[in-house]
Amino acid sequence: MQRVDAFYLYSVGGQLRPLSQIRSGGPDATSTYGEAFFPLLIAEGALEPLLYRSIFRIRTSLAAGQQLLHAIRTIKDKSKAGENDGEALDWLDSYHLSTSLSTFESVLQAELALMPLYVVMPKAGYDVTTLIEAGSHCFPAEVMFKVPEAINDLREGTRCLAFKLNTAAGFHLHRANEAVLRKYWDVVSDGAPRPVRGNMGDYLNQMKQNNFGNENVRAALEHLVKFHRNPLMHPDQSLQNSDDAIALMNGIHTAMVQMLKAIPLPEEAIQHQVGGMPAPLPNPSPVLPD
Repeated sequence: MQRVDAFYLYSVGGQLRPLSQIRSGGPDATSTYGEAFFPLLIAEGALEPLLYRSIFRIRTSLAAGQQLLHAIRTIKDKSKAGENDGEALDWLDSYHLSTSLSTFESVLQAELALMPLYVVMPKAGYDVTTLIEAGSHCFPAEVMFKVPEAINDLREGTRCLAFKLNTAAGFHLHRANEAVLRKYWDVVSDGAPRPVRGNMGDYLNQMKQNNFGNENVRAALEHLVKFHRNPLMHPDQSLQNSDDAIALMNGIHTAMVQMLKAIPLPEEAIQHQVGGMPAPLPNPSPVLPD
C-alpha cells in the first residue's frame, strides 16, 4: 500500500498543456525556437519522471510518452544553442510535437480510466488517515507503554477496518485485546501461572474461580467472548459489515480501558516532562488583626 499525491497528475497535465500552444510555419507562426525553450524544458521535467519514476507506473501509454519526450528534446536541443532564438519553429518539428502530444493524451486517458485507483471512504466518525496510518491512536495512549506487544495488531486491525476487511479486523483486534488480558492476568493474579491453553475463555473461567480482577472487567470480557470472539472463530461466521467491526472495536476499547487501569506503568516509561510551569500556590487566608 502506498499513499499517493492526488495533485500530482493534475500538476503534470498543467506542465504539459502549454505544448499545445506552440505553433509554427507560414505567416501565422506564433512560436520561435527561443519562445518554445522554457515550455519545452518544463514539460520535459514533468514527463520524464512520469514515464520512468512515477508511482503510477504507466505501461500502455509508455511508448507514446517516449515519442513525445523525443519530440520535446529534439526541439529543445535546437533552441538550446541560442543561435536561432528568433527563428520560427520548423513546421516538421511542430507537427511531430503536436501529434505526439495528442496521441499521448489519448492513450493516457484510456489507461488512467482503467487504473486501479480507489478512495477509502470514512467509517463512522473515524478519520481515515488515522485508521490506516496510526490505528493505535484509536485506543488508550497507555497501551503503548504498558502493553507494547499489542500495538502492531491494533494498527493492522484499524487498517483492515478502513479497507472493509471486517473479519480480518476482528482477528487482529481480538489478538490485541488478548495481549492486554495476559498482562492484566499477571497483575490481578499476583503472578500466578497463565492458563495453559491461553484463550480468553480459559482466562475468564480461572478469573471467576479465583475471584481475580474486577467484576466489571470480567463482565466486559465475557460479553466480548459471547457476542464477538466465539462466533468469529467458526469458519462459517464473519463480520458482515463495518458496523459489526466498529461495535467489536468499541467493546475491546471499553475492556482495555478498564484493564489498563490495573496494569502499572513500567519504570522505564516514566519520564518527567520538561518545559512546564509549576502551578501557582493557593493564596493564603488573610490574617486579621486581633
